[in-house]
Amino acid sequence: MALEEIQSQLGGKWKLDRSENFDEFLKELGLNVVFRKMAGAAKPVIEIKIENDTVNIVSKVSFFNQVISFKLDEPYQQNYEGLEMNCMSRWENGKIITEANPVAEGKGKAQKFVREISNDELIQTMYVGDVKCTRVFKRTSE
Repeated sequence: MALEEIQSQLGGKWKLDRSENFDEFLKELGLNVVFRKMAGAAKPVIEIKIENDTVNIVSKVSFFNQVISFKLDEPYQQNYEGLEMNCMSRWENGKIITEANPVAEGKGKAQKFVREISNDELIQTMYVGDVKCTRVFKRTSE
């Protein structure tokens, strides 16, 4: 049931429309100014699709592609900005909620990602430390 809801609500392609506090989020992660400027200027397209019992979230920008594949409520590892993270994603109240914690103690910071639909937009809210970043995507056919 959850996978069907994810496909019907979040499935498809989404292009970044606007961001709030993205540079502060990247700065809190410890990323350098050059990477932050490149990432801030990028307009990624995200595709969310379900294949079998796996959720796939593919983010594409001109200089970088990221693929996140997971089964709901099962632990998995993911590389975020060069850092290996232990992750768990769940579907709760119409939202994909992902919690990510560094594999290596003392390297990196815990992060949380919430993806949901609001007013026909995909809202991706990201948390690290005391920093909250919101990225808003609009459906696209690109």
